[in-house]
Amino acid sequence: MSEIRPATPDDLEALHALVHAAYRGDSARRGWTHEADLLDGSRIDRASLLSAITLPDQIVLVAVDGEALTGCVHITDRGEGLAYLGMLTVDPAQQARGLGRRLIAAAEAYAFRHFHTRRMEMTVIVHRHELIQWYQRRGYGLTGETRPFPATDPRFGLPKRDDLAFTVLEKPLDRIVTDRLVLRPAALDDLDALHAVFTRPEAMTWWSSPPHESMDQTRAWLDSMITRQYSGLDFLIERDGQVIGKAGFFAAPDIGYILHPDHWGQGLAREATVAVLDRLFALTDHAEATADVDPDNAASIRLLESLGFRRTGFAERTWNVGGEWKNSYFYAVSRAEWLARTGA
Repeated sequence: MSEIRPATPDDLEALHALVHAAYRGDSARRGWTHEADLLDGSRIDRASLLSAITLPDQIVLVAVDGEALTGCVHITDRGEGLAYLGMLTVDPAQQARGLGRRLIAAAEAYAFRHFHTRRMEMTVIVHRHELIQWYQRRGYGLTGETRPFPATDPRFGLPKRDDLAFTVLEKPLDRIVTDRLVLRPAALDDLDALHAVFTRPEAMTWWSSPPHESMDQTRAWLDSMITRQYSGLDFLIERDGQVIGKAGFFAAPDIGYILHPDHWGQGLAREATVAVLDRLFALTDHAEATADVDPDNAASIRLLESLGFRRTGFAERTWNVGGEWKNSYFYAVSRAEWLARTGA
């Protein structure tokens, strides 16, 4: 499997040749990145590529298999939480093997960690419908914006037709969309919905505090969630526009979740847990995810074990909840185990 690392100036010539092979000429026609029917000339000139490698607000990540470069992706920090992803390249002979997905995931993780990116933007030539659909499957949505193609700049190619334009796609890195749920950062106007969860005795049976008795208690919890939003790993769970719980990492890599009882028994806790575990391992370097579970919480134990978590320990009197001491089972799943299980 190819290693992914930042490019250096020593990679310049091999990288330039790789990008040209994937985007231009007859060899490019074997792969999905090619623009040979739309553009002639260079995909990027050497000076621009060197700037992308060396400037502090940019990074080029390369995939390396032995001595050969097999792929790359370029990220530009545009400030205020926005970054631009471009020049996704996979050697035409290496395509359809998952490397493009790995490069995108690596780019998102790098931007999240180093540029504090919360939104990733890209542009695709409007005529490249299959590529646009592929990016949509990776979580990038159409914004409705189009931008003109720089037809007079030969550094980036010479158009073969006069109707070229870019469509703009964007992916939020601070929220997750699953089949039935939206997991998003908390906001001040979520107070009433969150209070409805934290006042339910059934929901709070296994929580770290008794049911909330006042709105001030919930407001303090909500404020702490908002303060922690920089982590990008703690989410409210929303279904059909309604907040029904929370899931994520109060202190990564220790996972936690709570769901309003009206939404139990539908697989939603599992759906949210899988989503936040995927996010943890995609955007951080944590070697494992962990969980602290009351030994009497049979439902959570079943859920964690079904997701590959292993029991790693036991301790008595770990939590004092409303004057009553609770015990803990400790669980963990490693990064390697999770990625092997999910095929990521």
